[in-house]
Amino acid sequence: MTMVEQPKPQSYSATKAVKQTLNSKKDYTDSAVKRACHWIVDKQIEWTLALLAVIHGHDYFVAQHKSPFVHMKHKIPGDAQGRYYRGSQDVYYILYWVIAFTLVRIVVMTKILEPFAKWWGVRSSRKVTRFAEQGWQTIFYIVSNSAGLYVMSQNPHWMNTAGYWTNYPEGHRQMSALMKSYYLVQMGFWLHQIFVLLIEERRKDFVAMFVHHIVTCTLLILSLYMNYTRVGNAILCCMDFADIFLTGTKCMRYLGFEKLTEYSFVVFLASWIYTRHYLFIKVIYSVMYESKQILSLTQWDPANGSYYSRNTIKGFVALLCTLQLLLIYWLMLMLRIVYRMVFKSTLEDSRSDSESDGEDDPNAANSAKGPSSKKSKKND
Repeated sequence: MTMVEQPKPQSYSATKAVKQTLNSKKDYTDSAVKRACHWIVDKQIEWTLALLAVIHGHDYFVAQHKSPFVHMKHKIPGDAQGRYYRGSQDVYYILYWVIAFTLVRIVVMTKILEPFAKWWGVRSSRKVTRFAEQGWQTIFYIVSNSAGLYVMSQNPHWMNTAGYWTNYPEGHRQMSALMKSYYLVQMGFWLHQIFVLLIEERRKDFVAMFVHHIVTCTLLILSLYMNYTRVGNAILCCMDFADIFLTGTKCMRYLGFEKLTEYSFVVFLASWIYTRHYLFIKVIYSVMYESKQILSLTQWDPANGSYYSRNTIKGFVALLCTLQLLLIYWLMLMLRIVYRMVFKSTLEDSRSDSESDGEDDPNAANSAKGPSSKKSKKND
């Protein structure tokens, strides 16, 4: 009798498709919705390329380089500095970046990071996928944090929490091209992150992560609409810096750098506490108290771009405190890791999903090549 071998997953998309099919007890062919969802996950490169081609084709041939998907709108007429207001057409620009990030992420993962991990000697297809996911995020957060700090350095709120509120609202409504593009691209990224969270393997803290993403997107949308972009810029910088070391540490662990992983984790934990608790709480304090010293609670005037009021501040503080509670929850998980490092000599991510880190692709060993191939057993 001839046995048919299970085809070996060759990429992130293929790996997820095979694993979902093998682990499911339901027949996905019975549901058009589920088939559509699988197609969206498996064909990310194809449909994103098609959409971007349509968008740019329309911009070039029909819109004459004026499509709101490709070019920022609401530029202030006659402004010598080329500044912008926010407006309804910004939605199209944000959607463009949701699509663009989906394409860039899957290309970087499947065409660069996954092949690199296999070449390095990582044999588990699950670990290859995890390395690609974390590697992409490391790249993004390095770029994002650098851009965010540069934007802040060009504005009055650089190392100055009082600058969040000075000259509000007019000085905040009139955004430089750099500030507005940074903010809209960030909104595109975080909306795209909700899609990513739904298609990745679910970790134990899935609900916390989902709430985090929803709160983050809500804060970004409200801060843009109410002209609080300086505060939003500061919060994004607080978040991005620690994420560089979080995802970078995971990448080093997947590649087998055990000692370096431990050192990196210590740096990550210190940066997390400093930026996400100390600096972030300073931002919350500024919203709650410092703003009242600079602005008047009777300053509510939407017609002129002023949305400052007691209720507005209460709403923002509630969202910011929700984020802080989530950060404290994750800090507790990290302190558990510290306990294991000190007393059990092991470094394990408490956020990991319930699956084993063991070998799940027995054929992958034959294709592992690179300077660390001799250590591949250690990597698993």
